[in-house]
Amino acid sequence: MLLAAGIIASCFVFCHAATQSGCTLTIQRNDAEKYVPVLLNNRSHVYNLTVPEQGEIRLRRGQGITFLCPEKNYLVPTHSNSTYATCLHGTKLSISRTEYDFSEILCHKPIRGEIQKTRESCGNGRGTITNIGYTVTPRYFKTLIKVCYDEARGANLYSQHIIHGEEVAYTSKFRERPGFSTAGLPKGVSANVAYKRAYQKSTFSSLLGSSGLAERYINKKSFLSRGHLAPDADFLFASSQLTSYFYINTCPQWQSINGGNWVKVESSVREAASKYGRRFTIITGTHGVLELPDSSGRPVEVYLVSRRKLPVPKFVWKIIYDDFSGKAIAIVSLNNPFVDSYEDAVLCNDICDRFGWGAKSFGDFSRGLIYCCDVNEFREVVDSVPDIVVNGILRSP
Repeated sequence: MLLAAGIIASCFVFCHAATQSGCTLTIQRNDAEKYVPVLLNNRSHVYNLTVPEQGEIRLRRGQGITFLCPEKNYLVPTHSNSTYATCLHGTKLSISRTEYDFSEILCHKPIRGEIQKTRESCGNGRGTITNIGYTVTPRYFKTLIKVCYDEARGANLYSQHIIHGEEVAYTSKFRERPGFSTAGLPKGVSANVAYKRAYQKSTFSSLLGSSGLAERYINKKSFLSRGHLAPDADFLFASSQLTSYFYINTCPQWQSINGGNWVKVESSVREAASKYGRRFTIITGTHGVLELPDSSGRPVEVYLVSRRKLPVPKFVWKIIYDDFSGKAIAIVSLNNPFVDSYEDAVLCNDICDRFGWGAKSFGDFSRGLIYCCDVNEFREVVDSVPDIVVNGILRSP
């Protein structure tokens, strides 16, 4: 049966299916979803993020689930950072022998993720891995997004995450967006300032030696936005969507491209994962530094922060890898809406149309030139791509 929405004031509606076999928990989407804890399955101290089945979390009677409120947050019922609950029936769970309804188990504050810096080298030695996710125990960190980050330049080389294709149709429609966290940024990289238009205009004026040129590139309709490399819409719950908001998971991307052809690419990737109904590993990265002509016509590399930090990438790329078949494809975007020719823009033979990934707008430079590559060919040019075994080219379904 369905619990009436009015029963749970200032919260969201949970669908209740009481069965003899256990619990069925379904979170209906609305503003309070940001307080729902991170849900974890754990066996022998190994924790995995809970993946629903057709939008529902199903537990056998007596089966356990861990609720986590990370990053200086706590669970309202227990005032602890995390707690283990076992299924009783329907939406009823037991915590330390006390019965709670699933709707009562909320965090005190909205979910935010954390970072874990490592010494693991990546990006052909130019970066190190920083994980975005959750501290579950002092010795266990659960990664949601793996970031290869170049601290010397303040640049994301790539972000890696998972799309659960079988659950894309049930993804949360939560739309509230937090500010980006500066955690993980090196000193001297003031990203929260660098993405302000007034600052960008001043920076471009200095780089190009002309306020007039700066006005051409930076104005009300044209500016560099925070290109979300592992985008929030790829994640199933509000908790994981909110966790994607870290500056280290972004790059400077022209807004006309970010909201143009690139958002089409992101949508087509989710659609493909959904149609295949399989888990995709997604690796999204950057390559090169954008050059623009200065007042004398000489090409100048564009950085948003002084001392050659926070580079504006020349290319943004995305590898879509089907974990089941081992097939993959690389999709590349030229991060320059001001050109109208292919000179120095192509890194490989374009196979978009041949494998069903093409779109009419992909040749529109103002919205972001898009083309597709065989991953093995792409890796010969972009050496920061992580090692993955590719067993063929992934066709769009």
